[in-house]
Amino acid sequence: MSNPEMNVDPNVLIKALQGALNSSNKKIVQLNSVVDIARKVNETNKFKTALLAFAGEIADRLHAERVSIGWLKHDYIQLKAISHTDRFEKKMQIVQDLEAAMEEAYEQDAAILFPAPENGSALTRSHEQYSTKHNAGNLLSVPIRHNNDIMAVVTCERAKQPFTDIDASEIFLVATLTSARIKELYQKSNWFGARMVRQTRNLLAKCLGFEHTWAKFFGILAASFAVFAAIFPLQYKVNAPAILKTDKVMYLTAPFNGFIDSVSVKPGDIVYKGQELMRLDQKELKLEEANLLAEEQNNRREIQKAQANQMLADMRIHQARLAQTLAKLQTVRYKLSKSVIYATADSAIIIEGDLQKRIGAPVNQGTELFQMALIENIYVEVDVAEEEIKNVKTGVKGFLALKSRPDLTFEFNTDRITPTATVKEQENVFPVRGELLGRAPNWFRPGMTGIAKILAGKKTLWWILSHQALDYLRLKLWW
Repeated sequence: MSNPEMNVDPNVLIKALQGALNSSNKKIVQLNSVVDIARKVNETNKFKTALLAFAGEIADRLHAERVSIGWLKHDYIQLKAISHTDRFEKKMQIVQDLEAAMEEAYEQDAAILFPAPENGSALTRSHEQYSTKHNAGNLLSVPIRHNNDIMAVVTCERAKQPFTDIDASEIFLVATLTSARIKELYQKSNWFGARMVRQTRNLLAKCLGFEHTWAKFFGILAASFAVFAAIFPLQYKVNAPAILKTDKVMYLTAPFNGFIDSVSVKPGDIVYKGQELMRLDQKELKLEEANLLAEEQNNRREIQKAQANQMLADMRIHQARLAQTLAKLQTVRYKLSKSVIYATADSAIIIEGDLQKRIGAPVNQGTELFQMALIENIYVEVDVAEEEIKNVKTGVKGFLALKSRPDLTFEFNTDRITPTATVKEQENVFPVRGELLGRAPNWFRPGMTGIAKILAGKKTLWWILSHQALDYLRLKLWW
């Protein structure tokens, strides 16, 4: 049983299939024509030749009396080529009117048909004026784009048959396939200076455009930093370790050979005159003293015995032995008095002599036990590295920050540069003496360490960051 809704007239179906086939054939022919025109234009090697080929092929394909191409330059259209015409006078009125019609299409960024279709919304005043004034008949203007930017306008003239949207789409397809080649030939046609200007302009457009905002932002920051580092001078300061010192330093040495019995102070302690610092072992000295006292009494008895017996020679011998014993006793008692080491100056600080770990250890006569410094006339000694000593001058200001009080800084003036280098931590340094400006605080102690910064004039940031590396390379490579 057949469905009446499915019955279709065979004649209608055949006509529909023929129409679709004819439409497909037309599109294939149109596409082949577009590809053929694009191939001919892309085979050219010069800008002018490419434009003439484009205009001539379009004129032949659309049966137009004249096809003109205007090039966009500084927001104005300049006529560059006319189909089947090698030369034309740019100051002619027809050329100026044609450029005005092309600019009308450029400003509206759309293809313009004249006479305008009933449903058309584009303005066609310039096209109407050109058609009326020069008896052009029908006009079609199509913008040529490259990378979505208009670079030229094609205007076609035909006396009898009006142009259609299909003609406009065909020109658009040809322009799409050939715009890159035409643009390339145009750039090569300019002289060297113009190409350089254009490349610079394009680069600036990329740098100053709205795309890649963060990359450009950091690029501008980097460029600004490079300019700042190379031009603007900054105050350069030589950094070096520093220590507080004083000229009034005293050394306490061992008065005789002995052993450490006790120690009452350690480095950093403040001592006063007469304060006990340490003791040497007295046991051996006291035993020797007792022995000498007994020997003294024995000598005195022998002297008395010789006097009673009137033995003058024996008496003289014992008197000599007594004198010898008394001399030894005096030496022992002197050592006993010196076995206790006392401070010899008031308000002094122990800067060296950590002997509390050496109790019971032997010491030899003349061995340094303590090093004391008076808390007055304190100055700064800065150990400037050998590669930086050339930047340090006498009489310049510096700043000192100590480890014990890093929140405070103290000013000083460089007074003297030691001409001979010393080795510290396997590096050559030159001691620079600095006199403190103003009165030193009461808590200053000789031996305190910190960091000093000495003013060395104004230098660029680039010099500050690179001078050490450059000096190293010059030394290694003999620049």
